[in-house]
Amino acid sequence: MQSEKIRILINGFGRIGRSAARIILEEESLELVGINDLYSYEQMAYLLKYDSSYGMLDYTISVKEDRLFIDDKVIKLFSEPDPENMDINDLNVDVVLQCSGMFLTTGSNLPLIRNGVRKVIISAPATDDTPTYILGVNDKAYKQESVISNSSCSANAIVPIFKIIDKYFGINAAMMSMYHSYTSYQNLLDGKHYSKDIRRTRSATQNIIPLMSSAAEATGCFFPHLKERLYAKSIRVPIPSTTLYDLSIQLEGSYTREEVNQRLEEEVRSSYRDILDITNIPNESNDYIQNPHSAVINLPLTDLSGGDLLRISAWQDNEYGYAKRLVDMVKVIQETT
Repeated sequence: MQSEKIRILINGFGRIGRSAARIILEEESLELVGINDLYSYEQMAYLLKYDSSYGMLDYTISVKEDRLFIDDKVIKLFSEPDPENMDINDLNVDVVLQCSGMFLTTGSNLPLIRNGVRKVIISAPATDDTPTYILGVNDKAYKQESVISNSSCSANAIVPIFKIIDKYFGINAAMMSMYHSYTSYQNLLDGKHYSKDIRRTRSATQNIIPLMSSAAEATGCFFPHLKERLYAKSIRVPIPSTTLYDLSIQLEGSYTREEVNQRLEEEVRSSYRDILDITNIPNESNDYIQNPHSAVINLPLTDLSGGDLLRISAWQDNEYGYAKRLVDMVKVIQETT
């Protein structure tokens, strides 16, 4: 029998996992019951309490043996590399948020299902045919699958915008540049790196580093007619949080900037409330730290060249905004159970 609150275990307590935990703690309908990662429990507690981007949590947080105490809440802690060995049956877990960056297939998550977990949401694009859902795009088509992907932070920002543009103006092709905050997979200083891209050896805090991105493939899953007509590049910049998306879209017809902005504004307010947002304010990256939207479209930066070459700019907190969608997806799959 399902408990009153949705019981969640987070597997992988990095940037996304900890952001998700912060969001869960503020949600009355959710309960965090377990965390699994391979670093010390003391560090897990410390990094949850203190965050350089999001500030200090206003909770009393402590660790005793394999329990994390957050005020009056008690969360079971694990340090298990193999989900099959996790003894979680007694936790009565409804949903696992798979935030480890590993276990990117349905098959690799089935041990969690066999251990009593009802559903798993992968916080990255799957590497097999695991069904992928994005809030505001196809979440209403959820078919009760036990393992799903929430795609990437970039796809959650781009795909809803593309859906609006393709619906009303048609998309022939698109190029996507993402001015993306650096990530923990990059080097703090110049040094060896295990990526095939040699530019990852360079210091993330001192350089603008262009890298290939999987955003084109992740976006193409939702627009089959564009699979060979999308290109994406992630330009890593020396800031710790937020991304600016610069989307260049070739439309099927000729339109005006006013027509596009009017349609974007109408759709965001009517169909994408709490998922997308719009702004006319000339803000910059720090103003979007901990913003809960998948993307905030900056309408004054919309431009059209020749009537059919559209440029849209949008902001996203690629950690917190994505984690918010991940937690929202928990509610979607539980409500349809």
